[in-house]
Amino acid sequence: MFKRHYKKRSSNVILVFFRLVLSLVMFTVLLLGTYTAYKHFSGLDPLKIDPQAIFNNVVVSRTPKQISAALSKLNLSQKVLVNQSSVPAETSKPLNSNLAFRFLIVADSHNDNADLGKAIKQGRHKYPDLKFIIGLGDYTEVGTIAELENAKKEFDNSSLRYFLIPGDHDLWDSRNRSLLPSSCFSQVFGPSYQSFELENFEFLLLDNSDNYTGFDTKQTAWIATELEKPKKIGAKGLFVFMHEPLYHPSSDHVMGWVEKSLKLQAGGLIFQLKEAGATKIFAGDIHFFSEYSEPKTNLSLVTIGAVTIERNPQAPRFAVVSVFNDGSTKVEDVIIH
Repeated sequence: MFKRHYKKRSSNVILVFFRLVLSLVMFTVLLLGTYTAYKHFSGLDPLKIDPQAIFNNVVVSRTPKQISAALSKLNLSQKVLVNQSSVPAETSKPLNSNLAFRFLIVADSHNDNADLGKAIKQGRHKYPDLKFIIGLGDYTEVGTIAELENAKKEFDNSSLRYFLIPGDHDLWDSRNRSLLPSSCFSQVFGPSYQSFELENFEFLLLDNSDNYTGFDTKQTAWIATELEKPKKIGAKGLFVFMHEPLYHPSSDHVMGWVEKSLKLQAGGLIFQLKEAGATKIFAGDIHFFSEYSEPKTNLSLVTIGAVTIERNPQAPRFAVVSVFNDGSTKVEDVIIH
């Protein structure tokens, strides 16, 4: 009844070739745009992803339930993967062999105070000999006094001493009210940087949470003075803590990612810490647990996974550090149950 009329496509070789080239160009532009946008917003260079690292971080040593949970929480805009070849070898020493003490580290709870409380309680239950807690910042979303006080309750309930430094999120409310960025944090928790000594080990807690100013001149001078102490007293080890990593092999979210000039501060501090004989440098912010070495100095660096369940490519977690009398350490990455 009705006849369909089909228009025969042009078989002109030049036009076919032109369409093919145009399609390839458009596809390439799309790929480059996606790659550039992803790298900028996530801090991760997809070209540096190691397939073995993906396997190790998602599959190895996890039950099917844990794999499912990890995949369901996966947020690719935050994912950080570490080339396993850059990870320092773990000590094979038994955990109780010449143990000096243990301490707990938490990072990036972002108002998830329920999991913050669970982390502390779980750590205390599994390791009743914990000496203290160190917090690496971002206990809040915007750093209001109320948010900070709610987080403080969890630390107070631990009955352990705690030493905290702020994260960039903990500065927002102060900055928005034209106060010193660390004002609210200091009002609730005290100084934003400090040091202490335990059993001839030195602990240095630095404040590099301000993405725009980094270390001010006062803190820079204080750091230089503090780094002289380990040599003078013959310390067994020097442990350094900060919010933003000084370097990471897979993520651009390191000190200087917002204000590029701060990369010079980070680079200078790396060599200062090497000269001072730093044992390990711990940081948070990336929301991913990883151990690796800084390539120029071979310093041992660790990023601690996030407590929060939000924007977390891993299950919520914390870390326990065992320190031995000979100066060696073991860092345990612990999932919150």
